[in-house]
Amino acid sequence: MSPTDVYLIGSNSAFGSRVIASEEVDRAFGMPVGKLKNRAGILSVTYVADHEDEGTLGEAAANPLLHAAKAEKRSIDWILAASETHHAYPSLSAILHARLRLCENCSALDVGSGCLAIVQALAVAQALLSSGRAQNVLVVSADVHSTTLGPGRAAGEFGGLFGDGASAFLLSTTRPEPPRPVYRLGEFFFGCASQYAEAISISDAGGGRLEVQFEGEALSRAAVSRMVKVLEEAESRSGLSLKEAGALVTHQPNPRLVALVAKQLDMPLETFPPITATRGNLGSSTCGAALHAAMDDASHKPAAERKPFFLASLGPGLLFGGGWMVPVLNS
Repeated sequence: MSPTDVYLIGSNSAFGSRVIASEEVDRAFGMPVGKLKNRAGILSVTYVADHEDEGTLGEAAANPLLHAAKAEKRSIDWILAASETHHAYPSLSAILHARLRLCENCSALDVGSGCLAIVQALAVAQALLSSGRAQNVLVVSADVHSTTLGPGRAAGEFGGLFGDGASAFLLSTTRPEPPRPVYRLGEFFFGCASQYAEAISISDAGGGRLEVQFEGEALSRAAVSRMVKVLEEAESRSGLSLKEAGALVTHQPNPRLVALVAKQLDMPLETFPPITATRGNLGSSTCGAALHAAMDDASHKPAAERKPFFLASLGPGLLFGGGWMVPVLNS
């Protein structure tokens, strides 16, 4: 039996309700004012308010998506959750299952390897759907770095890069009625460049502090090189040209690194949906927020003008993964 086609039929994102200027982040972390802006290209970050956490952000991203897609909650077979900051019980997938009031026969699963997690979750969703084990899968990411990597917990050169956000996607084996933009998922692929495994690591140092091993320059070079290789491999595997992409949906450690990736690929910077400059690095939700931005942009174009998306992301280790999706032009 041949695999069933899988379609991305809806997306959304949500962010912490507090927008913090990068200069304020500099002061909070004891860094020279202007460092985040000048060194990393980050103008502001989004932080949660006291009443917000991964559960509320994930719910805020998923609920409007289900409403917009006119999806009946009883039709959701699986919810897959991704987060690099939620380390408690119940798991995030169980929390979101309850908040979204999904049916008892809807299975819940957490997937994650740091910033790569949303791409991994999309691949797991595709496997469930193409094998016939599900017809509709909800994928949600949510990350709250402001409490886990805040001042006093981690050095500003690392912790100051991060913001809080979430993303949500509805995948199905059924194509919806037009004119909603629909993308058919291509192939996902993954690997691990373990020679860079120690470039970044985080452990408990006691007293509420974290021990962060962060070799910034080495990690930056490795990240740019690997992101370029992943996108070029996606181009080769798909038979599609990066030059014809509607968007390059990647993890964005910071805007400066995105610019370097664009330069090495000889691609316009505008091909990368801008997320990190005003939101900060959102961890597993960065690539998700970028994918939603690309989907939202496609929704304002005639079907015939929609173009493929290429995906690439990284995780500590150095884990990497990528893939692509193509528009269904007659949707």
